[in-house]
Amino acid sequence: MAAAASPQRIVLIGAPARLQGLVRLSNPGADKLKIKSAPLRLKGGAADGVQLSLGARLAAGATAHTPATLQLDPRTPPGELHGQVMVGDEAREVLIKVLEHREVALTPDRFTLHGAPGARITMPLIVTNLGNVPFQVPRVALVALGQAQAFEQLFHVAMATAGAAGHQAALDAFARLLHSSEVAAPKVRFGTGAGRALAPGEALETEIAFELPETLARHRVYLGSFSVGRAQCAVEIEVDTPVNGDEPDKPAPRARRKT
Repeated sequence: MAAAASPQRIVLIGAPARLQGLVRLSNPGADKLKIKSAPLRLKGGAADGVQLSLGARLAAGATAHTPATLQLDPRTPPGELHGQVMVGDEAREVLIKVLEHREVALTPDRFTLHGAPGARITMPLIVTNLGNVPFQVPRVALVALGQAQAFEQLFHVAMATAGAAGHQAALDAFARLLHSSEVAAPKVRFGTGAGRALAPGEALETEIAFELPETLARHRVYLGSFSVGRAQCAVEIEVDTPVNGDEPDKPAPRARRKT
């Protein structure tokens, strides 16, 4: 004998990729019962052929609440859907409450840059909206940046230069070194499509320009990241020396006039 669902309607709530609920099932038969899934039909023909995953195991004569999950198209917009699910010979009403889901993918999700202080470096980027609501492409982002291994290196420098004067003097020197190592956040400017709203599932091929601060120390490596929505993009910057040398040519000293 097939399992019977509770006469109560089944309610599923969540983002499109994973909606969850509980189904009360009974096994009136004399044998153990296992149900992996049940066919679901939505009103209006939306998402025909989807299955409600149950994974139920019921002993003979047992009744239990079984977790139920459902996966819809990730672009399904927030709102309510209605349908029916067949559990054995029983048709049960289903209410699906789709929640808003925001997700963005960046390709690539890591950049390695080489440039001199003040340089502008352009890179290609693809922004994909994996959520179920529109996403507005930013115009500008900021890179949270710091020198690679700066904490450990500056601590050793502080101890070497001021450690003999005591712990407080070393800590003060360390704080000054950390402060002096701070740099302005590089700006990331978006090109084609900046400010546009991407529909769910839409991808944008664009370019971004990294504007390196003038205060970057040469021959150093900086690590950081910037955000686009909830997506994080890692950045590594190796600061190079300009082709014409570290320092601009200084004018020759002027000859002193005789008096």
